[in-house]
Amino acid sequence: MSHKFITKVSEFQDLLRRLEDAPVIGYDTEFISEGRYTPQLCLIQIAAGDGLYLIDPLAVDELGPLWELFCDDRHEIVVHACRSEMEFCHRAVGRLPRRLFDVQVAAGFLGMDYPAGFRMLLERFLHIDLPKAESRTVWNKRPLTARQIDYALDDVRYLDRLATILKKKLDRLGRLDWFEREITRIKSVLLRDFETARWRSLPKISRMKPRELAIVRELWLWRDGVAKKWNQPPSRVLRDDLIVELAKRGTADPQRIESVRGFQRREMARLLPELSTTIQRALSLPKEDWPVISDRLSYPQYGVMTQFLYAALCSICKRENIAQQLVGGPGDVRDLIAAELGTLPDDVHPRLLEGWRSELVGTVLHDLLQGRTVMRLDIESPEEPLVFAPHHH
Repeated sequence: MSHKFITKVSEFQDLLRRLEDAPVIGYDTEFISEGRYTPQLCLIQIAAGDGLYLIDPLAVDELGPLWELFCDDRHEIVVHACRSEMEFCHRAVGRLPRRLFDVQVAAGFLGMDYPAGFRMLLERFLHIDLPKAESRTVWNKRPLTARQIDYALDDVRYLDRLATILKKKLDRLGRLDWFEREITRIKSVLLRDFETARWRSLPKISRMKPRELAIVRELWLWRDGVAKKWNQPPSRVLRDDLIVELAKRGTADPQRIESVRGFQRREMARLLPELSTTIQRALSLPKEDWPVISDRLSYPQYGVMTQFLYAALCSICKRENIAQQLVGGPGDVRDLIAAELGTLPDDVHPRLLEGWRSELVGTVLHDLLQGRTVMRLDIESPEEPLVFAPHHH
């Protein structure tokens, strides 16, 4: 199938007119993230009907109409592992496609490992074996070779066929509704991640005091602003562990800041005044403006019960041929146990007791906790040895 390489505004506008009537649009990107604050978009691949298109963002930079088109009700956008593709869309127009089909998520509902690579999905469902030769391409160099173009087009040319097969299988198993609800949840999580300062995700801050967390927050926000200004990865401006260490020390004294191991590099010296000012700003905040300590990790671990019920979850997923990684992990089981025992913080909601997860595993795990169901080993079935049965008093 031939393709159109779009490098002119007039060609881009013509493509938009073609896409107006396309019910399904396959979409993928090639980008470079190394050494940058935000990834550099280098290529957009689109498949619609019988057409294959490559848009060169290095030549056509006003892409807003494309993202707007993706977000209306007329088109279903088919992707694989949607996070990066959705981030480009959200950064441009502040929204995500209303109709989104992620083949990676769909395959997880059909027993594939989650997350599964695109080429693995093609082999499993379409019996197509694609080469991986160009996976390390420097995509911002021009001109692209024929091999690079073919590699990029392969990421979208089969998306519609693959999605059609996956939908039929999901519908046959009665899981299409589960998939649609999960896509809605994923989009909600992505919007939260794209729009919320994620300073609480820094490692080793869960036990910090509010005053220390105030320093962490101010340093994280300062670092993010500098990284954006310099177009560098935030960790290159100031490492996570140095933010944590400065917060623990709790001082704005430049000499004490400089004494922390890791600040001896020459480029760090110019940051000392700003670091000192930022920490002093945090220290000057009134108590009511300090961050609230998260309750997320403040309840007991319930180690033995978590292991017991997690084994049950894994067994159910294997029996029902659904990816365990898609359903939940030990942390989700722990949340369910805490909810049952009344120790779950108010700001935490156990995923396993909501929606399709509750239908699949949540009810069984809840009944095991209540003693209404028992679990035993069947040594005659070593591949699926766990058996669940009602408990008769």
